[in-house]
Amino acid sequence: MGSGLADGISQGTAAGDEFRSAPLMGVGQRLFFLHDGRATDLNQAILSHAGNGSEANAVIAKYQALSFDSVQNLLQFLRSL
Repeated sequence: MGSGLADGISQGTAAGDEFRSAPLMGVGQRLFFLHDGRATDLNQAILSHAGNGSEANAVIAKYQALSFDSVQNLLQFLRSL
């Protein structure tokens, strides 16, 4: 998850800059996102994964390159889960 989301807490074999993501089922019913609830919407949760050393940087760049309509469609799909 990179340095931007690192909380310094080790869990099992996951170091303080790693975390097991929750399944996406039910994501549309949540009010807060990320493992600690610091994101209040899906867009913020997606963008929060960017950072030094994050494996998500390439995916986030592709997400940011989407058209407005494509982003809205993706977010609507996630809300439907």
